[in-house]
Amino acid sequence: MQPVIGLTSRTLRLRAAARDRPVETVARAYVDALEAEGALCVLLPNPAETARAAEYAALLDGIVLTGGDDPHAHLFGEEPHPKIERVDLRRDRFEIALVKAALQRGQPLLGICRGVQLLNIALGGDIYQDIEAQTDSSVCHSQHTLGDEAWHEVEIPEGSRLAGYLGRRRLAVNSFHHQACRRPGKGLSVAATAVGDGLVEALEDPEHAFFLGVQWHPEIGPDAASRGLFAGFVQAAREAASASSKV
Repeated sequence: MQPVIGLTSRTLRLRAAARDRPVETVARAYVDALEAEGALCVLLPNPAETARAAEYAALLDGIVLTGGDDPHAHLFGEEPHPKIERVDLRRDRFEIALVKAALQRGQPLLGICRGVQLLNIALGGDIYQDIEAQTDSSVCHSQHTLGDEAWHEVEIPEGSRLAGYLGRRRLAVNSFHHQACRRPGKGLSVAATAVGDGLVEALEDPEHAFFLGVQWHPEIGPDAASRGLFAGFVQAAREAASASSKV
């Protein structure tokens, strides 16, 4: 069975015919990683009405919250920090509604980079708006390399679902973020921390079949073990689709 996976999109401004037009985009690497595991991918737009989230979720077997802009600080009761970068509140609100719809349906969900932060915020957690300004971390989390090779390591708790998917307790990861999850939301457990400063690098709901987010970008490497995330996610979506077809 080929499960249908919805990928959230980033809204960019495309200049065409002397006008700036908003367009919905998704990085091809997400699609390639999911298709390699047998999934069928569809791009989810950012509708104005958050009620659409439940309607979209009903069409899917799994959801991926992709990377992108900073979440708006108002979503977790704070004012924007001076170092916050571009925000898209319309996307934020839609993705929060998607997280809740997925949780209600018992639907597999994978959050990547910004995605783990939105997953956390949707369940009542919060984030550091800027790691450098709001923590005493000595680890640089926004790498300065031409490629996407490993930048720092993460530690993964024994017995976590993430450890099961990756098959290891320590992993070298890429790092392209200036924000990070701070207080985990309801039902979420810390599934990885950064070596050197202990900042949250992954969250999961251990009671859910697959409800997990990571701060790095497994779709672009650098370690092949990260692809185990996509294999586990697509399998969970496949099982969800099979169970749904039998109802």
